[in-house]
Amino acid sequence: MVATEIKQGVRDGAYWRDLVFGRLLPALFFAVFVADQLLQVVSSVQSARSVSDYLFVLRQLLALSYFTMLVVLYSTRQPAKGTDHRLAVIFVAFTGTFSILAAGLLPGGTRRELLVLPGDLLATGGLAYSVWALAYLRRSFSIVPEARRLVTGGPYRLSRHPVYLGEIATAIGVNLATAGWFGALAVVYFITAELLRMRWEEGVLSRAFPNDYPAYAARVPRYFPNPFRADT
Repeated sequence: MVATEIKQGVRDGAYWRDLVFGRLLPALFFAVFVADQLLQVVSSVQSARSVSDYLFVLRQLLALSYFTMLVVLYSTRQPAKGTDHRLAVIFVAFTGTFSILAAGLLPGGTRRELLVLPGDLLATGGLAYSVWALAYLRRSFSIVPEARRLVTGGPYRLSRHPVYLGEIATAIGVNLATAGWFGALAVVYFITAELLRMRWEEGVLSRAFPNDYPAYAARVPRYFPNPFRADT
């Protein structure tokens, strides 16, 4: 009886740690971005006059959808079946994720007009792809490599890491026309961290789903979508 109560107490402690640090705090953090994006959308709509302005509005709406989904997904996500909580993995995952937020704030950037439209199109496409992937990933999302369920539908039929791919395209597009050397280094670090997260996440998924993930990985490309190889 005593052993059972101790075990129950440990489980309760793990539950509360997951609730606070795995759900509540991340959801509150991304809620700040939801509020910021909502204000930006209102301002952008009111001042939109040209095609470029409306493309920017679309990108802001996609960003609003992206951060809103993160709040919801973190609040309701499923328990993890596998994790990689090594200190180096956690450090790279979090610093890489948030390094891109600082890229546009770093000094030394100049506006390159010829790259504005290509950058806007790339960023908009990347955000749309990430939002589509999140809609399929749903409650399995995490920053640190974790496994909750094996998702193989939608964009996951085309490549194994569509959220990361969309985020990389967005990061390049947003900074393409304005980033200086410091901003470019932040983008490079972000991309490097994303590539490492892909590898680490694959290891977690392989251990959590040893009967299903190897076959999925064998037929679906890691990086770039290939509809001709998608499992139908």
